[in-house]
Amino acid sequence: MGMLHHSHYILLLDRAVSTYWNEQGWDTDPAKSAFKEAILAVRDLSITYHVPITGVSEPLVHFWLEKIGRSSAIYAFRVLSSDQTIVHAEGRRVSVNIDPETLTSAPISAEAREAAMALLGAPAEA
Repeated sequence: MGMLHHSHYILLLDRAVSTYWNEQGWDTDPAKSAFKEAILAVRDLSITYHVPITGVSEPLVHFWLEKIGRSSAIYAFRVLSSDQTIVHAEGRRVSVNIDPETLTSAPISAEAREAAMALLGAPAEA
């Protein structure tokens, strides 16, 4: 239909958030990671689409933390045009730290909490 499929907006967000955490030292292999967290599962995701992305472009993803709790974090995000004049979509995502052995929620480590403070209330760009 000449526009970016709706599922790709979520991939843009995932890549932006993953890039941030990888730059902070997070790795899926706990032996290589700067953080104890190995599994951060998406518990809830909502997105509102405003203006479709059409043609070839490099959209920006701005995201920030609205709140960080004991075992979860609430991200807010916007997908913008490269010149930041168009909001293509916006939403929020709740991520939960999961204990790899019990597959239940687990407290977020002090190290991850400290790294997350840079995202609290201030949009990050990716």
